[in-house]
Amino acid sequence: MDCTFRTFKIYKVVAMLFLVTLVWIASASLSLAATLSLSPATGVYTAGGTFTARVMVNTQGQSINAADATLSFNPKELSVVSVNRNGSIFNLWVTEPTFSNSAGTINFSGGLPSGYTGSSGNIMTVTFRAAGAGTARVNFTGGSVLANDGRGTNVLTSMNGGSYTIQAASVAPEPEVIEYVAPANTPAAPNVKSSTHPDSLAWYTKKTAELSWSIPSGVTSVRTLLNDNPTSVPTKVYENPIDSITIEDLDEGVSYFHIQFKNADGWGRVTHYRLAVDSLNPTNIEISHPEDADLASPIQTLLVKVEDETSEVSTYKVKIDSEEPYDFSDEEGRGEIALPSLEPGYHSVIIEAFDRAGNSIIGTHSFTILSFDKPVFTEYPNQIGEEVIPVIKGQTRPNSEVEVSFTKIGTEPKVYMVNSDENGEFIFIPEGTLSSGVYELYAVAKDKFGAKSEMSDVVRIAVQQPGYLRIGNFIVSVFSVIVPLVLMLFALLFGVWYLFAYFRRFRKRVDVESREALQILHKEFSVLGQIIDVQESNMIDSRKTKKLTKAEAEMLEVFRSALSSSKDKVQKEINDVAELTNKNSK
Repeated sequence: MDCTFRTFKIYKVVAMLFLVTLVWIASASLSLAATLSLSPATGVYTAGGTFTARVMVNTQGQSINAADATLSFNPKELSVVSVNRNGSIFNLWVTEPTFSNSAGTINFSGGLPSGYTGSSGNIMTVTFRAAGAGTARVNFTGGSVLANDGRGTNVLTSMNGGSYTIQAASVAPEPEVIEYVAPANTPAAPNVKSSTHPDSLAWYTKKTAELSWSIPSGVTSVRTLLNDNPTSVPTKVYENPIDSITIEDLDEGVSYFHIQFKNADGWGRVTHYRLAVDSLNPTNIEISHPEDADLASPIQTLLVKVEDETSEVSTYKVKIDSEEPYDFSDEEGRGEIALPSLEPGYHSVIIEAFDRAGNSIIGTHSFTILSFDKPVFTEYPNQIGEEVIPVIKGQTRPNSEVEVSFTKIGTEPKVYMVNSDENGEFIFIPEGTLSSGVYELYAVAKDKFGAKSEMSDVVRIAVQQPGYLRIGNFIVSVFSVIVPLVLMLFALLFGVWYLFAYFRRFRKRVDVESREALQILHKEFSVLGQIIDVQESNMIDSRKTKKLTKAEAEMLEVFRSALSSSKDKVQKEINDVAELTNKNSK
């Protein structure tokens, strides 16, 4: 009895453990559940038309942070017009959404570092164009959804593609054409020419047509008709055959001039000459972007809708910003204009649409090409020595081309091209060692689709010599300033002393010379006075009367007076010079 009880207890424990294991496995399988799908998964569309499908993820309550997948389709059934990640739950793309119409594939790989939980997460939108009638399928051929659990657990359990029914475009039945059959031996169809509408397949703005033809021999009558039916038989008869006609005030649109010759055997074959007239400009033009346009892409397509009551619009003249205009032909009539690659920023487009007759209408459209986030320098030195080559790291969009500008302030910039890896990291190493100074560094990235980023923040790096060299250079610099200053000071003091000594010697010499000049002055003027006295005595002795005449006496007195005045003046000037020298020396 006791043995039986123990056996029952063991079975009970085993059963409990088995049950707990099943519950844990079931809960684990339920938690690791996520699906990728297309929305809508079905639909009915027209051949030649477009439709969109979204790639969705359902996390089943599990937080995810990344997903990737490959979709396939038959290029004979479908072609991809565009892929658009606007409104996506992902903001980090390891592989941007790409497609190949030749291979029939679509690829993407994106993520969200903060994680996402939801049942209808939009990853991207794909626009397809249906090629022909039938059933077109789009299937997932591979993929993964990674849990936000720190281990990157793949929680993808199912992938659901789409199946789309493509119907042939309805074509209105062409009206039955009943052509006139000419009897035997009747004239051939006339050869009609026009000087105003020379090409019967073209459109013209002129509403007056001048037509002419040659009259063969044997033709007795001509009949004509103008209407909008391309196969009518003429009714207006000219018994005297005419070889030209002028038709005025033609209606807008396509008219047909019918002409027929008659001979003795009856009326011959009919010529139907097409006259296409459009003298009015298109009435309205609308320019827009497609609904799924990705304004971060440098390649843009504009939709142009032009209303023209008569002839269709097929050519455009396109002017972008201040660039020269160029011609664009839309022979298929799709109303789509593919623009050349554009830089990020604001753009203005002027489009002049021409109908078949050359009438036109002008429309404008403005938009902004968005740039993705600017690159960020994550590792760089603020200060380095001259002999050190820095290694600078940064982060940007994965698999992008990064243009790095590295400039020493005051010199021409140097531009380097590097590439970011699949994680968006790029490394920049300048060429050779750097000279002393301050360098500026910034970067701009361009992804594989041609989209550009904003310019990064400017980083500055100071390059200078090591400490002991700076101290040595400082000392040398100080001495290079002090030594010249000391020498200049000594030279100045010596110059002042020399000038002072020179001036003293000069003053003494002036004083001596002044005294000598006064002595010579007195001596010479005394001699002159004695000479005058001697001459006066000689003149008196030579006279019998021993007297001078009054005139002679006055002359001698004037001469003595002038001599005395001259002596006083010269003496005064010599005294002034001596006095001036003595004053300056004090």
